[in-house]
Amino acid sequence: MDTWEDFDREARTVESFTKAQLLERVQLLQDAVGLFADGFLIANNSDTTDVNKAKMGLLSQNFNTLKCAVDLALRGYYLQSMNLLRYVYENWIAFHYLIKKPEKARVLLDGRINKRLPCHSVMLDELGDDDFLKRQKKDWYNVLCCFAHPHAAGLLPLISNTFVPGETSIHFGTTYENERFRASAYSISIWTGVMLDEVGLWIPTTNEWYQKRTILAEKILIFIDEYNKGRLA
Repeated sequence: MDTWEDFDREARTVESFTKAQLLERVQLLQDAVGLFADGFLIANNSDTTDVNKAKMGLLSQNFNTLKCAVDLALRGYYLQSMNLLRYVYENWIAFHYLIKKPEKARVLLDGRINKRLPCHSVMLDELGDDDFLKRQKKDWYNVLCCFAHPHAAGLLPLISNTFVPGETSIHFGTTYENERFRASAYSISIWTGVMLDEVGLWIPTTNEWYQKRTILAEKILIFIDEYNKGRLA
């Protein structure tokens, strides 16, 4: 018995089943992350200042993280895919912090492990958002932290009292769950959409990339609206 291969086979089966059941949603995520990659290929990188290199590095890290989040969601690791989105959010805040304070870019390029940007709350205060937007960002962060830290949101889906009557069982590995995939896809599509706006800052407005982004943004908004209506129903 090869335990690793068994679990990997199970994950591949979940991925195939997900694509068969929810192809439109899978395609949306793949198209969104693909357009993010296209943005890097088109982006004007003639600016070699420290702040530009640091900002592009944050976007690059977010691309890789979003790609991993999609891969995990497809294979049924829904909680882990949500976990990764906190890092996307933190890099997004750091990206805007560097716009406000470009001199801080040297901290990210220093290379010493004890050098780092201020904590999330400090950077958030420095951005100068109005109270409503600041509260909204804090709410986003608190939700994402539920999946990145020990919390009921990450534990309860793995504990079942119904699988075996009268017994508590702990689930490990991966199983296809329609609603959990949709929840992951919902969050991933939102944050990919946000990051498309940021990479667009380096792309000439006349490039056809913007037309593709507009079409994709409409699809993301339709999915978000449908998902929210389904939760309220």
